[in-house]
Amino acid sequence: MTAAQESFYIQQFKLGDTSSFQVLYLFYQKRIFNYGKSLFPHFEDDLKDAYQDIFIAIWKARERLSVDKTLDFYLKRSIKNHMIRLKQKQSKFDEIPEDFCLKNYPFQDETNVLTSIIDAEVKSQQEKIYNQKLSRLTKRQLFLLTERFINEKSVEEIMNEHSLVRQTVYNMIHKSINILKET
Repeated sequence: MTAAQESFYIQQFKLGDTSSFQVLYLFYQKRIFNYGKSLFPHFEDDLKDAYQDIFIAIWKARERLSVDKTLDFYLKRSIKNHMIRLKQKQSKFDEIPEDFCLKNYPFQDETNVLTSIIDAEVKSQQEKIYNQKLSRLTKRQLFLLTERFINEKSVEEIMNEHSLVRQTVYNMIHKSINILKET
């Protein structure tokens, strides 16, 4: 690409022409990537991300862009500064001891608070529904359910302790469960 062509594409890009933006993006991609690789040889993925981030920033600020003829120096300086800032951020995390565990410090934000409120409301509604269903049971049904599932007695134990027939115990428990399952 000649200097005149590059200048033309830059002017069109500054006016919002996306095809000129694409031409410039592709034209500089390999050159700037190789430049970044010469400075930061072991960070290819970070360089690719940085290149994209820089072009996103250029697109957003295209109307205020002071470059008219070539983007070469601007992009090289930008990729270098971007990578330096990235490495500085990463080095802060490298200083954290290995045994440091963030699970001990839960992050509280509005989402967690909202989730807690919603969970409490759902639990309250479920308890109301459950209590309404329980109120539909007879005392005998409630008693047999309590004996069977809360006190964990077998059907035989319930039969012997309360002088009931096996089929009666099964029927009462089955009917009680069906009442509780109804919506």
